[in-house]
Amino acid sequence: MAVVHRILRRGLSAASPLPSLRGLHLVSPQEPGRRPASSSAAEAAAGDVEAELRAAREDVRQLLKSNPCHPILVRLGWHDAGTYDKNITEWPKCGGANGSLRFGVELVHAANKGLLKALFLVIPIKSKYTGVTYADIFQLASATAIEEAGGPKIPMIYGRADVADGEECPPEGRLPAADPPSPAEHLREVFYRMGLSDKEIVALSGAHTLGRARPERSGENGPGAPGGQSWTSEWLKFDNSYFKEIKERRDEDLLVLPTDAVLFEDSSFKIYAEKYAEDQDAFFEDYAEAHAKLSNLGAKFDPPKISPPTTGAANHSQNATKTLPLPTSAAADMAVVHRLLRRGLSAASPLPSLQELGRRPASSSAAAAGDAAAELRGAREDVKQLLKSTSCHPILVRLGWHDAGTYDKNITEWPKCGGANGSLRFEIELKHAANAGLVNALKLIQPIKDKHAGVAYADLFQLASATAIEEAGGPKIPMIYGRVDVAAPEQCPPEGRLPAAGPPSPAEHLREVFYRMGLSDKEIVALSGAHTLGRARPERSGWGKPETKYTKNGPGAPGGQSWTSQWLKFDNSYFKDIKERRDEDLLVLPTDAVLFEDSSFKIYAEKYAADQDAFFEDYAEAHAKLSNLGAKFDPPKVSEIKD
Repeated sequence: MAVVHRILRRGLSAASPLPSLRGLHLVSPQEPGRRPASSSAAEAAAGDVEAELRAAREDVRQLLKSNPCHPILVRLGWHDAGTYDKNITEWPKCGGANGSLRFGVELVHAANKGLLKALFLVIPIKSKYTGVTYADIFQLASATAIEEAGGPKIPMIYGRADVADGEECPPEGRLPAADPPSPAEHLREVFYRMGLSDKEIVALSGAHTLGRARPERSGENGPGAPGGQSWTSEWLKFDNSYFKEIKERRDEDLLVLPTDAVLFEDSSFKIYAEKYAEDQDAFFEDYAEAHAKLSNLGAKFDPPKISPPTTGAANHSQNATKTLPLPTSAAADMAVVHRLLRRGLSAASPLPSLQELGRRPASSSAAAAGDAAAELRGAREDVKQLLKSTSCHPILVRLGWHDAGTYDKNITEWPKCGGANGSLRFEIELKHAANAGLVNALKLIQPIKDKHAGVAYADLFQLASATAIEEAGGPKIPMIYGRVDVAAPEQCPPEGRLPAAGPPSPAEHLREVFYRMGLSDKEIVALSGAHTLGRARPERSGWGKPETKYTKNGPGAPGGQSWTSQWLKFDNSYFKDIKERRDEDLLVLPTDAVLFEDSSFKIYAEKYAADQDAFFEDYAEAHAKLSNLGAKFDPPKVSEIKD
């Protein structure tokens, strides 16, 4: 730190000579980069950190006004977070947004050429606000640069912990290359390792609307000026011109790398690239979501998740960062959630130990921990046996969905927000019109609940739903457990939060219902695909025929009208049958037909009809997200529990 403080005292500018990387270590063990640990000062410390975050963001804005360094600040945040590996569960070995990019050992990685300059632009800001970690300042600077360049508001959260020394830096080779032999394969290898999707790959690529490639950094050359070659003509303006320019190829002075061109060549990438070239609002929406997700990859929040900084000055109120809609569980709970999501548990996976499952037993003994894990394993096995004997897959899926689907992201108080909290076991909610018939599902599940008393209703409903999907041939759902049950019927959500089958404006209705939960158009379409299972019964929903050739002989009680001919098999036939409309005995509700009529929904419906693997991938992600909506997780303190 001595070299850094010496440089700061003499006044570092973007034009200042930079020190040698030899021995560079930009934080000492004594530096106050973490949050105060004293419980007596916790509230004051939280307030101080929030004030520091607001001030740091204002300083970043002033830096951007005086020095148009937007692109390199975006790159700084991305490269700190982009080393994340979802297959590694141990922090900080997993990489990600942990501030490791401040150490010389990582700065000398080939992909990080030039980022030392970015680091020294933000060091003066970091030195003023010692309660803000490097991990947070890197991500704050990146998001602020996007917004100040005219881009969307990024729903950021703060409270990331820093790694302590250079020995905790990730290995070289985790970041994308510009000119790989197989661009699409390379992008997927890198970004899938982070847990990102094709849509997110394309959306994030759109940030190349900012900045230039410099041959002395990336090795990519071209007819650009000595200052590098840009992807767009206005390379300090964040918009959708990156996609337009790649598509139209009108200007030879603009850069198109192989990893850019492939966005319009690969069939899956092309869906999103075409969409973003035509619709800037759609690009901004998807980009903001993907950037926020990237900024949290591998992050350890310590203490977890400080609300985004709000701006006090009136003239900056329009730039205040929006809060990311998250379940209303405590910060420590979400640390457990993130750890399990990184592992990617499915209903078929060996269940984790108690401290990871998130169940707080009456006793903190190792036996109690083992009992809780064993109960979940036993409950899952009992659900499998139930499915084999009764073919009740559809109603179990519906049970889990309807318990979680009452979530309202606009309500922050638990359990008023609704969601996966076990409230559907109470008669007052079972009587809601949308829940007609679900008392039968509860009757099927109750013996399992009685047998495994330590498993919450909220967990059992979601376990049964995910297991039913998988046992019907569907994808593995990355489930987590430890949900808390509401205590009384007075805590049930009001009627009217679940979707209807035949609304006057189907697309508008679906968005109203699912947007309220915090779900996207892609997730609406993917989740709709679960109608490949089951039947509509007119005595329950008012829709469907009393029986068809596919339902008159069961399995199960005969009757109803199914969406697919094999209505106990989970596949992509729902989308194929809606698209082709070949069989009048198959049901197509207004909310089904609109998936191929609405321009945004149609992108995903067409994709899923053509590609079952893509459907399975997106469905699993959406189902897992739905199953956690509004959930309050109640894990024990790890130090108090032993396996």
